[in-house]
Amino acid sequence: MSFSFFLLLGLLLMCVALGAAGLLHWRRARRAYEDRLRLLAERERVAATLHDTLLQSMQGMILRFQGVGHRLAADSPERATIDHILDQADEVLAEGRHQILALRVPVVYGDKLSQAFAAIGQSLQENYAIPFSMRVSGRVTPVNGDRGEDIYAIVREALYHAYQHTGATAVELELVYGCEFFSLYVRDNGMVSGAPPRALPAMRERAARLAGTVELQTLAEQGTEVALRVPGEVCYQMPCQPGWRHRLADWLRQHMH
Repeated sequence: MSFSFFLLLGLLLMCVALGAAGLLHWRRARRAYEDRLRLLAERERVAATLHDTLLQSMQGMILRFQGVGHRLAADSPERATIDHILDQADEVLAEGRHQILALRVPVVYGDKLSQAFAAIGQSLQENYAIPFSMRVSGRVTPVNGDRGEDIYAIVREALYHAYQHTGATAVELELVYGCEFFSLYVRDNGMVSGAPPRALPAMRERAARLAGTVELQTLAEQGTEVALRVPGEVCYQMPCQPGWRHRLADWLRQHMH
């Protein structure tokens, strides 16, 4: 047999080996993905159970205590004590809702990140009866799964703060898919003098792991804005190559906010 035959056979065997290795890697990745889906489904089930039992029961008890308190004289010490307990119970209930939202982590792989934000915004709107709106600009680009979960966690904390601690009557989330940066803005029309998010240091630490930044800005007579910026080369599955038009658009967006 000629040397060419053995060379061809060797190349063929190498291709088969590479194909087998690729197939094995794909199966492992798929198995890990399916395991993650099962875990998320279990967390969703636990969160739904807690919401339907614990929080609903607690809400019912708070309403009953309010009924008892309203039958007491407005200036009685007992009424003051019950009102104080009810205020604490409302805080506990709000924190419970927040923890349940944290449990309900959706699948945020690829282009589903905006869907996940729409879902949590809708949930917060229903829980707090405060309107939520979301805007998306730029060319929607799929986000890496792990990066998407970190981004989701940061924005979730910003949204929760806007709903729970600012006294806002409207909350807005804007997603800007730029080539150089993926930017997200959480805006509210609440108290300008309100305290910053309690989780702000953790949000900034998580953003730093993405080579990104979290900034808190006061909007004159309009409330506050929490801005997250993450480099596109870090978070996008396939970063785009920005031309002069994209650079100009990104520059204008940065200087308009």
